[in-house]
Amino acid sequence: MSSPTRRTVHLTRTEHALPLPASLLDVAELLDTVRAELTRADRPVDDAELRVAEGELLAFYDVPRAAVVTR
Repeated sequence: MSSPTRRTVHLTRTEHALPLPASLLDVAELLDTVRAELTRADRPVDDAELRVAEGELLAFYDVPRAAVVTR
């Protein structure tokens, strides 16, 4: 039986932060920016995550930088 290929992947996180409280217009602009970035990269919009932390609305997603194949 052969062993599966192992890949080591290094990721970069793209993150946008919006201080809270924020207007709905600001939230919409943040979401539109993230949607546009993901669309340009041919990625589904649901790759992004939203989280509220330390008084900010965070919108972020991981971007692969490099993949190294090892056996």
